[in-house]
Amino acid sequence: MGEITDELTAATTFDAKRAILSKRDMFRPIAVQRTEALADAVARKQVRPETPLLLLERDGAALALLTDQMAFHHVAQGELNGVPFLATF
Repeated sequence: MGEITDELTAATTFDAKRAILSKRDMFRPIAVQRTEALADAVARKQVRPETPLLLLERDGAALALLTDQMAFHHVAQGELNGVPFLATF
């Protein structure tokens, strides 16, 4: 395997034969179907101000995912600003 010099090169040299795939999902992806303003979730004490977040931004729209949920599920998918997204952690 050659030297990987940048992300684009790494993506083009991915070897699918090295992937470990199973018929059963070990962790169910989070299907993001509903969102709310982070300020509202903090105000209702659903999210603490110091909670670690994974942030996504697309064309001025932002989405915050809880890292403790992402650490278990590893994948979240849905739509952000009308465009499908897939986030991994």
